[in-house]
Amino acid sequence: MMYMPDGTDFTFVCPECAESMVVNGPMRDALIENGCVVCASSVSSQSFSRA
Repeated sequence: MMYMPDGTDFTFVCPECAESMVVNGPMRDALIENGCVVCASSVSSQSFSRA
């Protein structure tokens, strides 16, 4: 699902390394596509909640 630019931020928590950060929609999409920036673990939309 692609991000709709509505200014929504998301809290990301990696299911593998527990890294946590607030991200915008495009960064959320990049994390889902490429994995965690810290440990490279795969992530899904379930790793995000609205900030």
